[in-house]
Amino acid sequence: MKEKILFINNLTLKIITIILMSLSHIGIFLVEINSLISTLFLSIGSLAFPLFIFLLIEGINKTTNIKKYLLRLVLLAFIIFIAILSFSFVPSLDSYNIYQFGNIFIDLSLFVLIYYLYKINKNYSYPLIGLIFIYFIITYLIKINIINLDLTIYKILGGLFPQYSLFGLLLFLLTIISFHYYEKRIEKIDINFKETASYKFSKNAIYSIILALFSLISYLFTYTSFSLGSNNVYSTYIILASIFILFYNYNKGYQSKLVQYFFYLYYPLHIVIIFLIFTFIF
Repeated sequence: MKEKILFINNLTLKIITIILMSLSHIGIFLVEINSLISTLFLSIGSLAFPLFIFLLIEGINKTTNIKKYLLRLVLLAFIIFIAILSFSFVPSLDSYNIYQFGNIFIDLSLFVLIYYLYKINKNYSYPLIGLIFIYFIITYLIKINIINLDLTIYKILGGLFPQYSLFGLLLFLLTIISFHYYEKRIEKIDINFKETASYKFSKNAIYSIILALFSLISYLFTYTSFSLGSNNVYSTYIILASIFILFYNYNKGYQSKLVQYFFYLYYPLHIVIIFLIFTFIF
């Protein structure tokens, strides 16, 4: 395979991801204004989460300091928690149930923490990983109303809950485990293969197959009342993220501190901007 076929670099994929994410968040606020456009935006925006997972795993593999990487995610999780907490007590937003959305940076932070604990392999690592799994299960049970919380408590704590619950956890675990064993297998057969475009495409194909599996599961769940904590209908479309994944080349693209800070700040800033637009204009 020729390298030029893989034309999407890390910067390009991040830009695509934040555009899709923005459409998803706009779609949430459009629910009561135009349900058709809202559904369209939410469906397209559902492609953002599998791209976030892919980029997260890329970040884990390439970072030189995983502790700092984790700290940045935790800081963003805290900022989003404050935003969700604030929005949840705005009377005009009561119909959106913002406290039920969850905080995607809680998902991402806990995923990295699981990876970090596994890698350091200390005596306390596995008990802590077990506690993280229990946390996902408890928040999942709250999300599907098996465990009922007082409304005020839910509004206070909702920003500390994972957004994609067990669905996101399983997607992350299956992907990172699959990549790990695939790379180990390649190293035993031909270490030089890892430098080829075919190797990159094969990793992209593996993730695309995983997305196809989760899309199928989500589709099947639409015929039941069961859910893994994400919206079954919108999660059905995540296979379309493969359109971008298959052409990813694992190159960084243009990098600078300004670009790095932009992507870290974009999430909280765009949430505030969308909130202000729909509060004061619509």
